Amino acid sequence: MRRRILSAAVLAAALLALSCDDLFPDDGFEPTGTPFTLAPGIDLVAATGDPRLHDLGPVTLAITLTSSTGQTETDDLPAGLFFRPGGRVQNVILLKGQPVVAGTTATKTLLGSFCCNFQHLTPNDDDTLELGPVTDNPDLRQIIDLVEDRDISGPSDMAMVQNAVYMVTDSGGLNQAYIDSLGDLPPDTTAGAR
Repeated sequence: MRRRILSAAVLAAALLALSCDDLFPDDGFEPTGTPFTLAPGIDLVAATGDPRLHDLGPVTLAITLTSSTGQTETDDLPAGLFFRPGGRVQNVILLKGQPVVAGTTATKTLLGSFCCNFQHLTPNDDDTLELGPVTDNPDLRQIIDLVEDRDISGPSDMAMVQNAVYMVTDSGGLNQAYIDSLGDLPPDTTAGAR
């Protein structure tokens, strides 16, 4: 009898927990910072996840732009720019500045980015993202400064940088060992070519 009461109590607690989102609110990382707008004459058509690989981050985004000036326009997306999804999809951040092109017809550019919400889903090609702010988070700015002139294209280096972002957005922050490891990444010999 006692075992049945205990089982019923555990089942009732589990059902209550599953039915009440307010008991376990999602207090995951939310981007803050300076608003960002594209250069005049460039319009955002869409930003989605993309399954292809990219050398500037483990999550590839596809950003589609058009020019309203009648000619091809270019802009630079700054390091620290967030892309914000809806629902249970991760916010993502660019850790290196990346150029984009807007043609007179829709022009797609692939961007390498890093995830910011470990418990959420990775953006895919069904997920629409919006341009977010440029981060004002001092720990994320520190990561950006550390990797600015470093090669992060190797799988293990990219994984280490992704883990550093999660340490800031989903944990207690960077430790000195991680700061030293990011500083020890090899120099980026292609930085001037981007």
